[in-house]
Amino acid sequence: MQRRRFLAAVGTTVAVGSAGCVSDSGGAGAGGGDAGSDRATLETLAVAGSPGGELPVLPAEPALLDFWATWCAPCKPQMRELRAVREALPAVHMLSITNESDTAAVRDFWTAYEGTWAVAQDTELRTNERFGVTRMPTLLVFDADGTEVWRHVGLAAADTVEAKLREAGAGGA
Repeated sequence: MQRRRFLAAVGTTVAVGSAGCVSDSGGAGAGGGDAGSDRATLETLAVAGSPGGELPVLPAEPALLDFWATWCAPCKPQMRELRAVREALPAVHMLSITNESDTAAVRDFWTAYEGTWAVAQDTELRTNERFGVTRMPTLLVFDADGTEVWRHVGLAAADTVEAKLREAGAGGA
């Protein structure tokens, strides 16, 4: 059911986007901020390496956003690659975002695949809409100004992700 809702929303986003009418604004997102604004925040889960609490989607520093799902086959090996990125750049802002509403399934996945950074649920798809994400997994790298500097759909190697983060200014590049 959740996957159908996601796919229906994605279809709508693609249809509207191809017409050139995608808006950056939206209603209240999960957590206290508007996920369609530069001040967006999401409530993260307190599980495994995820700290829990509200985090900015994009702080004023280089950042990596990971859009994923528990049902996504490439998302499983992607976790290993992202753990390697976390080890290489422990201070970088990393946030994984799922649209799934089954918190227990998200917690189980995060524990089983040893997530060591923040994970959040955005069941209203506001961050997907804001960043034009329609497929899983999708990785986005942003510089300190909040400008998207790299986008990758599918499984990405840790060294590639790390290099793109360093190009964006992470880790004193």
